[in-house]
Amino acid sequence: MINLEWLRTFRAVYKTKSLSQAAEMLSVSQPTVSQQISALESRMGKKLFERKSKGVIETDVGRMLNTMISGSIEALEGVEHNIIKSDASLKNILTIGVSPHLYKTAFCQRILELGEYVHLTFGTRQQLIRDVEEGNLLYAIVPEEQNTFDTYCHHLTAQNVVLVGTPEIDFSELEKLYKKSHQMAQDWLAQYKWYAHDHNSSFIKVYWLNVFDKKRPAIVPNYVIPNEFETLFQQTRGSGLSIAFDTVVEHFVNEGTLQTCQLKKIPYRELYLIANKKKTKSKVTEEVLKILKKINQHTPA
Repeated sequence: MINLEWLRTFRAVYKTKSLSQAAEMLSVSQPTVSQQISALESRMGKKLFERKSKGVIETDVGRMLNTMISGSIEALEGVEHNIIKSDASLKNILTIGVSPHLYKTAFCQRILELGEYVHLTFGTRQQLIRDVEEGNLLYAIVPEEQNTFDTYCHHLTAQNVVLVGTPEIDFSELEKLYKKSHQMAQDWLAQYKWYAHDHNSSFIKVYWLNVFDKKRPAIVPNYVIPNEFETLFQQTRGSGLSIAFDTVVEHFVNEGTLQTCQLKKIPYRELYLIANKKKTKSKVTEEVLKILKKINQHTPA
């Protein structure tokens, strides 16, 4: 069997037309280059180079061999280079766990800013916490404060519930009515079509309780789509109102396809970043927090 090192040496000699320069390129001695070329020629039973006073020149067989192996050798060298590069980068890989819903609705535009090597894992809150504790993940984003012996817990952001409308709706009129009469404001809201992400209208109920101090909303959703992001997307294709997290609607507000109105600030839940104590560094964690916290920078007040 032909040794791969013989072929690598052959390519170096072919490129440089010199045994000494090939040896320098490969960081080996010139006798080693000569021995490997002789071994390859012996194996093939053909001369690959003609020795000249100033270097060497390939034979027809040598030229044919170079044509046959050049692509393969370069591919193998590329594999080696990438493996070395990847190995050097392993220490910089950030492994982060998040629920598919949180990723799509709040963090998808920020994750790629974390670095060149970011590996995501989707899972439930319990699964992600366990993976961080066991060291399978460096970080996880969860909607609940979690302090354990093996993890640090950092506050990330608060998610507030806001009223969301399509661009043609005049929220200034609602704000004036709300100051005059809560009933008039509710009547104004009831004239529009409503979108919701669940049949229980949980966000709408929370909104009505906090803004109007009533447990039962004065409206019934016209369209129920079991996903917050998709609900907002469908709303952009129609006309009407919905209740959503400020972090979720931010994307649509920035695009100009939806707008928000905040008659009253309604905190709903907090998000936290948990980190493995042994495998994370404080400086890296600070940078991760800095980037992820940008999700609220453009959220309307």
